[in-house]
Amino acid sequence: MLSTLSRAAILRVLRSLLAAELASLSRRQIAPATAAGWGADLALGAEGLALDSLEKVGVGTAVNRLFHIHEVGVEDMLLSLTRLGEWAELVERVLQEGTSGLSFLSSGSTGEPHAHTHAAAALAAETAFWAERFAGCRRIIHLVPAHHIYGFLFSVALPEALGVPVLDGRALSPAALRQALEPGSLLVGFPLGFRRLLGELGRVPPGIQATSSTGPLPEALHRALLEAGMEAVHVVYGSSETAGIGVSAAPEDPFTLLPRWRPGGAGEAASLVEVATGAEWPLPDRVDWLPEGRFRLQGRKDEAVQVAGVNVYPTEVARQLEQHPGVAACAVRLDTTLPEPRLKAFIVPAGQADLAALSEALDLWSRHNLAAPSRPVHFSFGPALPVSPLGKPADWAA
Repeated sequence: MLSTLSRAAILRVLRSLLAAELASLSRRQIAPATAAGWGADLALGAEGLALDSLEKVGVGTAVNRLFHIHEVGVEDMLLSLTRLGEWAELVERVLQEGTSGLSFLSSGSTGEPHAHTHAAAALAAETAFWAERFAGCRRIIHLVPAHHIYGFLFSVALPEALGVPVLDGRALSPAALRQALEPGSLLVGFPLGFRRLLGELGRVPPGIQATSSTGPLPEALHRALLEAGMEAVHVVYGSSETAGIGVSAAPEDPFTLLPRWRPGGAGEAASLVEVATGAEWPLPDRVDWLPEGRFRLQGRKDEAVQVAGVNVYPTEVARQLEQHPGVAACAVRLDTTLPEPRLKAFIVPAGQADLAALSEALDLWSRHNLAAPSRPVHFSFGPALPVSPLGKPADWAA
C-alpha cells in the first residue's frame, strides 16, 4: 500500500505535517485553507514558505521521521531540495524502495510526544478493512490533519484504496462544506469538530456517513448527529500506538474489534493481542469483553479525562493549582454539563480571601501556567473539599 501512494496523497501529508511543524517550531499559524493551496511548485525558500535554516532542519527531521527516509540513506537530500514537490518525489521514491513502515507522533497530552511505528502490512490490512466497510463511498471530506494516524488512514490511505476524491473540510467555509457534502460522502472528524459542525450547518444533507475518533463521542452528540440527518456515524476507538482497535456505529452499541486484534486481559489488566504476532498490547482504558470480539469501555485506568480530544489529568491539575499561594486545597473534575466538557475546580482558600479577586487571579494564573485543555473554566469555593456522606470525594455543581 505504501509503495503505491500517489504523489497527490504524499503532498497531502506533507502539507499537513509542514503546517503543524511550523506552528510548533516558530509559532507560525498557517490556516488550513492556505496549506491546502500549497502545490508541488511551492518554494521552500524566500520566494515561497521562507523557511530559515533551523525551520528547514526541523521540518526535514519530521518528514524523515514519518516516512523513514533514513532507511534508504537519502535523508540529507531533504536539505538540498528547494520545492515541496521535490520532497514529495523523494518520499515517493523511498516508499517504492521499501521501508519498515511509517512513524506517527502521539499527541503529547501525557508528556513528550512519542513516535510509534506502524508496519506497511498492518496499515494495508486496516485500510482494506475500512475500504470494505465504506465500499459505496464516493468522496471523503476530512476535518482532521493528514499526518496523524487517524487522518492518514482515512484521508490518505482510504481514498487511495477506494479511488475517490478527497477534500480538506477545514479549508472550506460552512456554505462550501454544505455544498461539498453530496450523497455518498464520508465525513472524517472528531467530537469537538462535529459539535461545531452542527452549530454551523444545523442539518446535514441526506446520504452522508461520518467517522469520529481521537476521543469519546458523547452519546448525546452521536444521537444529535443522526437526528441532524447523518446516515450513520462510525466511532473508531484506537490510538497512535495501535491505530484502529474497534468500531461502533450506534450510540448504544458496544465496539467490535478490527480483524487485527483479539481480546486480552480485562478490567484493570485490559489488553489486546495482535492476531498475527501474538504480541500483547496494554489498553489505557478498562474494558469489559463481550462475545464475538465485542467490548465496552469502562473508563480510563489512569483517571485521564478528555477535553477537546486531549487527555488531561484532573489530579495533576489540582496539584498544580495547590502551588498557588491563595489555595490551601483543590479538587478538579470534568464538567459534563457544558456543551463541550471542560474542567472545573473547587478551591479551599488559604485564609480569608476576596473570592471574586481570588477567582480572577486563579483564572489568570491558569491561562499562564496550564495548557488550554487543562485550564479550569469555573472555580467554586468553600471551607472544605466536597465529600459524600461516606467521606469520599464528591462532585459539586459549578
